[in-house]
Amino acid sequence: MYDNVTVNGIVLDTSLLKEYDKRLVILTAELGKITVFANGARRKNSQFTAVSQKFVMGSFTVHPGRNAYTLVSADIKENFIELSYDIEKMSYASYACEVLQAFSEEGIGAKDELNLLYVTFKAIINARQDLRLIKSVFILKLLDIEGLGLQMERCVKSDTCENLHHISLKDGGMICDAVVHKVNGARSISDDAIYAIRFVLSRDIASVYSFDISINVLDEIEKLSNDYLTMHSERTFKSLDILKGLL
Repeated sequence: MYDNVTVNGIVLDTSLLKEYDKRLVILTAELGKITVFANGARRKNSQFTAVSQKFVMGSFTVHPGRNAYTLVSADIKENFIELSYDIEKMSYASYACEVLQAFSEEGIGAKDELNLLYVTFKAIINARQDLRLIKSVFILKLLDIEGLGLQMERCVKSDTCENLHHISLKDGGMICDAVVHKVNGARSISDDAIYAIRFVLSRDIASVYSFDISINVLDEIEKLSNDYLTMHSERTFKSLDILKGLL
């Protein structure tokens, strides 16, 4: 018999099972992405009703099974209920959860990813920046956490730090003027966009959303981040379709 384990995490997704049960996908600091069955969560007065909602952050005690876990108890720390009051904010939060499902794995701790999701939820709720900026920053920072961060300080071909006016997503970073003619797919990038991306990659997770940019730079960074995500993920994220319908 396996002993119960307690993990800290956020519910990324939920689905219905049978008449009264729910299946949860939880991103945890200790075990990465895990599947948890919340038996009886849909019954009236169930102790699992509140904790088995999407976006809930808490401490979950689970019992390990062969391929999944069974929820034993849970303590809610934050429910982020504000996300459910606004369809646009809810869509952006769902998008972040969906992307994280694609990049997280069971058995590999996800402390940084969990912290990023937490501050992303906070940024979406506060909405001090354009929500498209929050999405773009989330993508760039997550890929950096996963070891796929863009090299923004020097040319990935010549190693020089000078005359950096182009970027190659395929090569993972900046391209200097001297070799840009040799690089297929290199695109020009503005100085403001370079500065903004450098800011994102150099900041700790807690302060990654502490800036704003012009609409033109936002358009540039949004396209770049979307293209870079597509390059590193084979999945099509359904939440993007919802977002396109809202914008």
